[in-house]
Amino acid sequence: MSVLHSGGSRIYPSKSGLERIPYEIMGFIIRNLEIEDIFDLSLVSKHFQYLVREDRFCRVILTEKAPYALETREAETTGYARALRRLIKRRCALSQADPFVIGNVGSANSYFYHGGVLCYIVEARPNRWLRILDLRNSADTELVVDIPKLVSEAILGTRRSTKFKFRILHHAEGITSCLFAFALPEIENWLLVFKAGEQLLFEPLQLCATQKIFVRNNSEFLYFGTYSDPDDQGGRRWALRGFEIKEQRWLDKKVRLSNVESHEIGSTVCFEVIGDYFYALSIPPDREAEEPEPRWVSYYQCSRFRLDEKDPEELQEMKKKHSWRRHHLEGPIDDRWGFLKLETDEVSGKIFIVESRKEWLSGKNGRQNTYYTTEVIFEDGDDSDDEDLLSEYSDDTLDDGQSEYPYQEEPPDIRTRSHSDVHPGVDPSTNPFYTRHRAHLQSYQRSSNTFFDLIDSSSTGEPDTQCLRLLAGSRRMKSPFHSTDIPPKPEDQLSLEEQIRMFYHPNTRFMWPPEPKPSGPDPQLEEIRNILNPPNCRGNITASGDERSVVYTTGEGPTGLKALVYISFDPSAQLHGMRCHGRLPPDTLQSGLQTDNDTLSFGDANHAREATSEAKGQEARYDIDRGNTSRQHGIGRSIEDKPLPIFPPRSDGRRSWVRFERPMYRDLPGRLSFALPKVVSDA
Repeated sequence: MSVLHSGGSRIYPSKSGLERIPYEIMGFIIRNLEIEDIFDLSLVSKHFQYLVREDRFCRVILTEKAPYALETREAETTGYARALRRLIKRRCALSQADPFVIGNVGSANSYFYHGGVLCYIVEARPNRWLRILDLRNSADTELVVDIPKLVSEAILGTRRSTKFKFRILHHAEGITSCLFAFALPEIENWLLVFKAGEQLLFEPLQLCATQKIFVRNNSEFLYFGTYSDPDDQGGRRWALRGFEIKEQRWLDKKVRLSNVESHEIGSTVCFEVIGDYFYALSIPPDREAEEPEPRWVSYYQCSRFRLDEKDPEELQEMKKKHSWRRHHLEGPIDDRWGFLKLETDEVSGKIFIVESRKEWLSGKNGRQNTYYTTEVIFEDGDDSDDEDLLSEYSDDTLDDGQSEYPYQEEPPDIRTRSHSDVHPGVDPSTNPFYTRHRAHLQSYQRSSNTFFDLIDSSSTGEPDTQCLRLLAGSRRMKSPFHSTDIPPKPEDQLSLEEQIRMFYHPNTRFMWPPEPKPSGPDPQLEEIRNILNPPNCRGNITASGDERSVVYTTGEGPTGLKALVYISFDPSAQLHGMRCHGRLPPDTLQSGLQTDNDTLSFGDANHAREATSEAKGQEARYDIDRGNTSRQHGIGRSIEDKPLPIFPPRSDGRRSWVRFERPMYRDLPGRLSFALPKVVSDA
């Protein structure tokens, strides 16, 4: 824009000093900023919008600041600028409990959700279907597996068996693993592995044991495990067996995890396939009764082996100097609240242990939810590191060779934690509804420093008054002028709690949807609540999720079906037929990210996002047993006037056990988007 001077000369508005910074200098500046800070800088002036809009700058930012994020891996296809904006929006939406999409995506008797793919079983005896929907990629078709046809083709002798159990165990890389059990004439258990998208059924395996069975896989190897291997003390241990996918053969030798003592997957033990390795992580049972109180120390038990290892008996073990967890003197733990997982860091690609504990910490009143992270480190060489532990304590820590604890040879292993590895969570005293039976999902995402829960905030906690809400709490570091280097421990060193206060702002907590306003009913809020808590489908909640989305089932109709609800924090997520809705900011939100699909800006949280269509005044009733099992699962339904894809005829002439259908959710009401539509400029 220019202005004509009275003398006829043209005057251009001058740029500020910051706006005249050359690209090269700006490149050096952004190398020392976090992604969120770079985004904030882009908002200072329109002249800085290139930081989040020019691919060459965004490529540098993503490859240096989040090279292991999914958005970065997809950036070659989507474009680096769009990938960066998507990453920022996703992190902000999660940390503020402010989703982009919610919807009823089906009804199911059971489900499994992993990696953005929803697998769910619909039963209408004698028929049963396994439906596979890729929610992450906004698929407009579902793969539908006819379970009776699948099992009759996989296992001879089951064609006449109508009484059987079929359970989804895992789905990753397009490979689905299921447990099939029937009793004709005697009980048999089978592991079925198949790629529905390719009509490929691998060799089924009859199982001798199914106790706590689990499956993990990548595109090349699959391993399943059961808690069934006897040990020397008359107990049980975990045993694994592998399958080589490319060669389509089961590996003969079992892998015995003799050092993994715990057995509750998700709370005290965790198994993952990450990269080329299989990881086993566990928290050992308490030794308090076996060891004197001051000596009792807990260490993580973490081991791994290469997936292509022909003889994986020699496992790599994480040494104690890296696996210290806690000391008994810190206080007791409420085991009902804990969870345990492995997470890959989006910045470094390193693997971290993430654990949640509710503790009665020494010197504090009441329980405190705290989230701990520990880097997974494996070293080459001898696994014995007792000498390494003893070397951490110098001789002058003892008085004339006498231990403070006369019944032990060395002092207890008490260590200090880094403030970056400890994130205090919700104080139960400030949230009366935050009780164990009301918390249906607990999670922590290290990349955004956010703890995230799905809770029932109703006054009674009863199914009839169910009110599911998202609770998120996040923290940000204070000014970088504060040094993050903790000096060697002097006597006057700050406590861990003081360090956290020094380096981090207090948690900012958000709840969504917000509470109703006293001024009167809000049709928009009521519609959102009916999607999250479908009428006639309340109670019996089972939830799962990741850093991008949450899926849960609620209710149980006469046929055993439950409503499936989907919540996404990914700005690219779409559901066919969803309506754009004005944004309802979470409670306690002070400022938030305007999450349109084209323009990024921070704004007043009370400014709702524009909607492209008006909300329908008529409330849609969601009846879980209406039209789902009775509707015809036919072939050839069209999506937007396009024919559904079909599989080519099979060479053996047999009928296929899988087909394409349009997603079930298209026959159900309740799909909302809270993203602003793109604004097309005429300029």
